[in-house]
Amino acid sequence: MSPAGGRRGEIHLGELISALAGLDCDDAAQAATIAACLGFGLRAPDLAATGAATPAIYDHNRALPPPAARRSAIPHPPGLALPASSPAVEALPAQIVPSQLASVGVLPSTDSSAAPAWLVAGYQRLASERSSPPRQTLFPERAARGVLTAALARWRPGDAGADLDLDALVRCIVRRRLPQCLPRLPSMTLDNGCQLLLDYSESMVPWWEDLRELARQVSGVLGAERTSIFDFAASPAGARRWRADREAIETWQPEPGRPILVATDFGIRGEPPCDLRGSGWPAFVDRCAARDCPLLILIPWSRFFWPKNLGLHPQLVHWHPATSAALLRRQRGLGHRTAR
Repeated sequence: MSPAGGRRGEIHLGELISALAGLDCDDAAQAATIAACLGFGLRAPDLAATGAATPAIYDHNRALPPPAARRSAIPHPPGLALPASSPAVEALPAQIVPSQLASVGVLPSTDSSAAPAWLVAGYQRLASERSSPPRQTLFPERAARGVLTAALARWRPGDAGADLDLDALVRCIVRRRLPQCLPRLPSMTLDNGCQLLLDYSESMVPWWEDLRELARQVSGVLGAERTSIFDFAASPAGARRWRADREAIETWQPEPGRPILVATDFGIRGEPPCDLRGSGWPAFVDRCAARDCPLLILIPWSRFFWPKNLGLHPQLVHWHPATSAALLRRQRGLGHRTAR
């Protein structure tokens, strides 16, 4: 079982079997007792024969309410009820039932003076506020000033108040040349203004409103005194405008060094790139280049339709809301410059 003099431990099943195997089994009662110890043939004791009282067992469930009461205390969401059955459709009569509506005749005209004052005031307010929605221009207002400034501004030599051109000064010193005056950095200016030539030909009819808006935007950026507006039909060389005295017509003449802004569609009408060699455009471009006039041409059609034989002098620009000042600045000074 356990070593002598040692601590008594638990009796395991193997030790119990070893102990029972050492007993002499003389009769059936002793064999049944040994089998009962090993778990075979167990029977509940006869309490009535022994007279021993059964110990009372405490039932915890006796303190809880009955199961029915517990289930009723738990709130349950209402179930889904079937919709009420619709009443039976009544059968319509076979004959046509005459209408019971009576004609009241023509209503007499109402006098506007009889209307309440609040109604008349409301109609008058609606009539005064009624206007067409604003038309989107090809150069949006938020970007027009920046785009036109980038397109029409020109470099001018730096004056006495400008910053020193250190690169030019270093080049003079390296070459051992003494400059007569300190070189200054050039700056951009709009002092030269521009000549604005607008094409009012038949092919430009969809953009006539945009032409008028362009004239207003250019005058707002440069000032009316620096903007000379001319109009023409198909040939820019014959552009004209009314003088201030309204008595004579002034014909367009290029002014040396003054930028020229032209808005035209070249009569494209949605056709492939046109050939302008037989028109007056090449002579017009040569005339502007001879007078050293920067030439900027706005075209409402995409680049696929642009003419290809205008030379390197004009700068072609897509007249479109997506055209930005940054695009124009990157394209300046590149010969035949084309912005989006």
